[in-house]
Amino acid sequence: MEKETQSHLSGRLHILFFIVFLGLVMLLLRLSYIQLQNGDKYEELAEGNRYAQQVLPAPRGQFIDRNGEILVTNKPSFTIQYTNPFTAKDEKEKKEIEKQIELIAERLLPLLEDPEDKEKLTKEKMISIMRDIKPNMSRSTPRKIKTNATDRQVARIREHLHELPGIAVIPEAIRDYRLKTFGSHIFGYMNSINDKMWNELGYKNKGYLMTDKVGYTGLEKQYEEYLKGTHGATRVEVNIHGDPIRRDKNSYFVEKKPIPGNDLILTIDRKLQQATEEALAERVNALKGSTVKNAAAVAMDPNTGEVLALASYPAFDPNHWLDYLSDEEEKLFRPAEWNHAVEYPYEPGSTVKMLTTMIGLKEGVVKPDEKIFCPGGLDLSGYYAKCWDDRGHGYSNGREAIAKSCNVYMYTIGKRLGKHQFIFQNGGVKNWMEKYDKPAFEKFKKYQNEFGLGVKTGIDLPFESAGKYNYFELATTNMPFFAIGQNSNFTTLQLAQYVSTIANGGKRLKPYLVQRIVSPEKKVIKEMKPEVLNQVSFSPELLQYAREGMWQVTHEPYGTASYTFGKKPYNVAGKTGTAQTGRNTENYWFVGFAPYENPKIAIAVVVPEGKVGAHSYEMAGPIAEKMLDTFFGVPPKEEKKPQ
Repeated sequence: MEKETQSHLSGRLHILFFIVFLGLVMLLLRLSYIQLQNGDKYEELAEGNRYAQQVLPAPRGQFIDRNGEILVTNKPSFTIQYTNPFTAKDEKEKKEIEKQIELIAERLLPLLEDPEDKEKLTKEKMISIMRDIKPNMSRSTPRKIKTNATDRQVARIREHLHELPGIAVIPEAIRDYRLKTFGSHIFGYMNSINDKMWNELGYKNKGYLMTDKVGYTGLEKQYEEYLKGTHGATRVEVNIHGDPIRRDKNSYFVEKKPIPGNDLILTIDRKLQQATEEALAERVNALKGSTVKNAAAVAMDPNTGEVLALASYPAFDPNHWLDYLSDEEEKLFRPAEWNHAVEYPYEPGSTVKMLTTMIGLKEGVVKPDEKIFCPGGLDLSGYYAKCWDDRGHGYSNGREAIAKSCNVYMYTIGKRLGKHQFIFQNGGVKNWMEKYDKPAFEKFKKYQNEFGLGVKTGIDLPFESAGKYNYFELATTNMPFFAIGQNSNFTTLQLAQYVSTIANGGKRLKPYLVQRIVSPEKKVIKEMKPEVLNQVSFSPELLQYAREGMWQVTHEPYGTASYTFGKKPYNVAGKTGTAQTGRNTENYWFVGFAPYENPKIAIAVVVPEGKVGAHSYEMAGPIAEKMLDTFFGVPPKEEKKPQ
């Protein structure tokens, strides 16, 4: 019996051994197949899992002035970022990961302490950044904990990388607005991508990371697609959790170099821009304590449309948006955010009187040598409107009326255009407005639009204002007030384009800030040429008539700016302007071009919300004077020393 049992067990063992042997043979055959047939494929996958990729941000293109001076560039810096190395299969593992993140934050916090760093990160803020998982952000997307880290922070964190899983110190070229507030409304500022940009504007399909900064205003926004480069990447050897095996700076190697963005060669003249900004600041600060808080100025080449200077006061420092904007810095930024030269229209006042005169002559309601008497005011069919000088200007033709800035002459053109003689006929004011006044207004507006007033100039900046008109129903003063620059609002840039159009013989040129776009290899990607938007419908004779009136403004004894510009060597032609705002303040303007015989520069300056009763030559004149003196190389005035 025992022999039979042993024989039975021996048979079973042989069968079991045979099954095991057969399984091993099949496994060896399968491994041989994998090794021989798909070895390269699996080796590649294994190698891929062995390394993790980290992004190397691309430097943005630079801003360079017309003479080759670099105005905005990039500077080397380091970013401390967190990439989640953990994966969780269940709730228990998720809780464990949360604990790990808190532990990393606790270790990181003291390493970031540095008196030179104005941003004071809290543990809670750090954890929030590390945990941040938006719908558009994958788990593997790096979270930027600290940009532009100090040397001390970088050194201390590198020493402790071995105990900071997921933390990396990445070199990153960040924007450097090297001249601080200089050109801030031209350049704009950068900020983080928001959800709307990512989804609706398609940033997720344009090579961006959700953590990138992009242009929000100015040229940074306008030319974003050209300025942004192509991100590069590094690779680092990792363990099964995705954490680097080695935690020193030599463990990373570049897999793909970042490609910098394209440079913008600007039309801006650095010296003139600086002088313009200084002049605005000096004027507003000189009026400190008054109602004046802002000022703006634009200089253009009237023959090409190139913007030589464009400034708005107050200015801001775009560098603040790259790192951390403190509450104090944000308070300073908010009043300075508006670009008062492009985005904010003001009542233009008497600066429109050259065009009003040309419209009157073109429509035949006044003649070139006709003299209109100004007693100091005029009845506007029931409303007595005063001239700015209530003593009156006597008799003036169109040129003299421009020079004297006579309101009565312009009121008369407005009345004649609107056919005021018919107000109390044919059914009264309402019928008169429909038949005569509104058609006159539409024609008047169309003529102003030809010169760039009331329409966008087309400048290569975002958020440009088109200005506006206020036509009041059942008012008999619409056309007379439009004729003197009331009831309408235009930007400083529009006034500069308008004056350029008068100066160059009637071509409305598109203003532009970028001459060329150049690749990192210095290849021209795009070149901007002067663009004529339209030729005005006014004859050369009418344009010359207006230019002669502007020359008288600055040279004849009765000219409103002769005191400031009468003896200047560059022979400027100009026009002052004062506009009531309805807020117990007035806007003060100067527009002009020079030299009179061969214009090379056209300017527009506004000092808004000034005290009532001042003069434009003393409010806006000093700004215009400094701009033109700088452009033509006239030495600044020497201040008289007290005796």
